[in-house]
Amino acid sequence: MKISLRKKLFLTHLALLALVTAAASVITHFELQKYYKDRLFRQLRIQLDEIEFLLAHGAFSDASGSLNYQKLVAYATAGAIRLTLIDSTGVVRFDSQVARDSLSSVENHLGRSEVEQARATGVGRAERRSGTIHTRLFYVARPVAPIHAGKGWLPQVRYLRLAVPLTEIEAAVRELRWQILAGGGMALLLTAVAGYWVARRLTNPIHKLAEIADSVKMGDLDAHFERTSNDEIGDLADLLNEMLAKLREDLKQMHKLENMRTQFLGNVSHELRTPIFALQGYLETLLYGNVTEVQTQRMFVEKAYRQAGRLNNLLTDLIDISRIESGEMKMSFRYFDVAEWLARQMPDLQNQASQYDVTINLQNGEPLGSVIALGDRERLTQVITNLASNAIKYNVPGGRVELGYHLNKKEVEIYVADTGRGIPGEHLPRIFERFYRVDRERSRDVGGTGLGLAIVKHIVEAHGSSVQVKSEVGKGSVFSFSLKRNLSKD
Repeated sequence: MKISLRKKLFLTHLALLALVTAAASVITHFELQKYYKDRLFRQLRIQLDEIEFLLAHGAFSDASGSLNYQKLVAYATAGAIRLTLIDSTGVVRFDSQVARDSLSSVENHLGRSEVEQARATGVGRAERRSGTIHTRLFYVARPVAPIHAGKGWLPQVRYLRLAVPLTEIEAAVRELRWQILAGGGMALLLTAVAGYWVARRLTNPIHKLAEIADSVKMGDLDAHFERTSNDEIGDLADLLNEMLAKLREDLKQMHKLENMRTQFLGNVSHELRTPIFALQGYLETLLYGNVTEVQTQRMFVEKAYRQAGRLNNLLTDLIDISRIESGEMKMSFRYFDVAEWLARQMPDLQNQASQYDVTINLQNGEPLGSVIALGDRERLTQVITNLASNAIKYNVPGGRVELGYHLNKKEVEIYVADTGRGIPGEHLPRIFERFYRVDRERSRDVGGTGLGLAIVKHIVEAHGSSVQVKSEVGKGSVFSFSLKRNLSKD
């Protein structure tokens, strides 16, 4: 059975209040009994002092000096008390509720608890049902004071004892107990109403948050958790709004990634299909076609070889970008000499440039001396090769490509400039996307995979930098990026 938070708060509050009320009632009951009995004890002690004084001065003696039994009985009856006079052996010499001729049948009182206490400590008290008159009484006893011993009728008495019925005290305590219970019940009722109101006020914002959370669960991502108070519940609403905003962003990103994945798979399928179909066509022609001339056969083999190379390049680039984007490709950062590193790239690039009737130069323009930068030399070689190869392939016959660097305060800027066709401005924001081509037909003709600049972008960003592009149609392009310098070794 599900119990709401509001009910839990209300029932817990009510149970605690009932427990406190019951405990207060019990404690008050016992404290009132103790108070009344202590008060009665003090009053009876005072009365014992008065009776002792009256007995010592003959207030209850007749003309012959003997005790006037009836007069003392009348005194006790008027005071609504039971007076008992006991000698040193425990024999009852007077009892206001026992006839004089029946005293001989009264039990010895020396063993009564209040008498024993009086003999031991000077005063004794007890409460019990009287075996003589069969009524529940409160007893107080004490020995006769030495100052009055031997006076009046007291020579025959050793202990004075007073007793009063507990009926009145018990009735008064019972009445007060009912009053306390009635007051506690009324307080419990009023507090229960107030507690329910407080519980409702506290849980209403939580209930609203739960309703909105349920709507989010059902797919309403435009929902908003309203902050209704400046407390922990308000902070919770803000936190839920932040989580919902992040969820929206994550879902948006997930849809974007899904679209990118679908597009990527489509692009990969298309890019793989082209060289595979071309390769298959050349091989089928050689196998089943009537090609007998050696020169023609060689031409088909060379074309098949180029398509196989294109396919190999595409697969290599796919593996590289997959490793980069998944974080599997780790960078090994070391300090290296930029000028010496660029010079090492020149022989291979010059061979490639000669095939396209393009001139490539290494142009420093800075004072002689080593320039030390921090980076992964192997991956940066991949970057400079991709940028320089693009500059060569998409150049014009007789064009130029220049590699070089500029020194800044704490960085070295490495660039690749060309005098090629240039890139239209509307294409610049997208040239680093996977499989994006400005000129698709020419890209395929030169064997481009559409992944080179995407790989360049990821590697450069892994070095804490970014690729900058400046291009003008008909004049050429400049690609550049910066690396941190080691000034102490320059």
